[in-house]
Amino acid sequence: MRYVVIGAGSIGGAIAARLAQQRRDRVVLAARGRRADLIEHVGLRLRTPDEDVVIGVDVVRSPADVRLRADDVLVMATKTQQVEGALREWVDVPVHEGDDQVGTAGERLPVLLALNGVAAEQIAHRYFDRVVGVCVWLPAVSLEPGEVFVRIAPRSGVLILGEVPPGGRADGLLDGVAADLERAGFEIHVVEDVLRWKYRKLLTNLGNAVQALVGPDAEGAGAVSARLRQEGAAVLAHAGIECASADEEDAWRRDLFVDRVVPGEPAQMGGSTWQSLARGADSNEADFLNGEIVAIARAHGGEAPLNARVQALARQASSSGARPASLTVPELERALDAR
Repeated sequence: MRYVVIGAGSIGGAIAARLAQQRRDRVVLAARGRRADLIEHVGLRLRTPDEDVVIGVDVVRSPADVRLRADDVLVMATKTQQVEGALREWVDVPVHEGDDQVGTAGERLPVLLALNGVAAEQIAHRYFDRVVGVCVWLPAVSLEPGEVFVRIAPRSGVLILGEVPPGGRADGLLDGVAADLERAGFEIHVVEDVLRWKYRKLLTNLGNAVQALVGPDAEGAGAVSARLRQEGAAVLAHAGIECASADEEDAWRRDLFVDRVVPGEPAQMGGSTWQSLARGADSNEADFLNGEIVAIARAHGGEAPLNARVQALARQASSSGARPASLTVPELERALDAR
C-alpha cells in the first residue's frame, strides 16, 4: 500500500514523517504554498523528546500532480471545517492499475479520516464508498511550515481505526494499515465501532476553544472546560449516543502520554484550536467540536448554551484575527454566564 496524506499540519505531518521514515516510496504528502516548498526542498523536520530529524517526503500540491494507484490509501488530515473541500478535490481523481484507468478515487480507494469531531465520516460518505474513521490521540504541534513537534516518545501517539459504518469488508485493509502504522511508531487499535471512540474524543476536545481563548496554562481554565464537557456529556446521553468511558481512554493512554520537553520547543504549545489562532488562520474547528454538541442538542429539542457561547467566541476570534489568550478566565466565565 501507498499512503497519500492530505494535509501537512501537525497530524498529517507527523503521520507522513513517521511512515516515510520506514519507506519514502510508500508516502505522498499533499501540501500547499510555502509549506510544500519547504518540505520539497528541505524535508520535513520532526522534533520529539528523543529526535530532531529531517525526513524526505515526496510532495504534491494538487491531485493533478500524482498518479493514483489501485493500492493507494487516502489519509485526510485537514481540519474538520476544511474536509469537505478536500474530499471534493480528490473524489473524481482517476485511479490506475498498470496502464488502465479502473475508476475514480471515490469509487475505488478507502479514505481514512484522521481528524477531530464526528461530522467528517457523514460528509465523506457523500463522496467516497469506503470510509474509515480514525480517533487521533497525537500530541503534535506545527506552528512553522515544514516542522512538527511531537511531545511524547518513543511512541508518537494512539490511533484507533474502524470502518464507518461498522461491519466493513473483511479484506485485510485495516490489518495492513494497522501493521504499517505500528511499524511507523504508533500504538494502533482496530475496533468495531470507531465513532464510539470519536465521541469520547469529542468530549475531551470541548476544552480546545477554552485553551485558545484564555491560553494553555491559564489558572481556572480547567474548570471552565469541565463545565463544557459536563454539558456535552448530558447532551450525548439525552440523545442516546454512547461513547467510550474515561477509564477505557486511560487504559490506552496512561503509559504513553507522559509529556516530556522537546528541545527547542516554543514557550507555549496548545491543541488544534490554539494552533489555529497562533498561526493566524481565518477559521478553527470549534464549529465542529463545541458546535457538534450544539447541533445534537438542537436536533433533540434541547440546547447547549455553554458550548454555543464558546463556539461563537472561538469563531469570532479567528474571523477578527485575535491571538491566543485574548480573554482572561474571568472574562470568559462572565460571557458564559451572561444569558
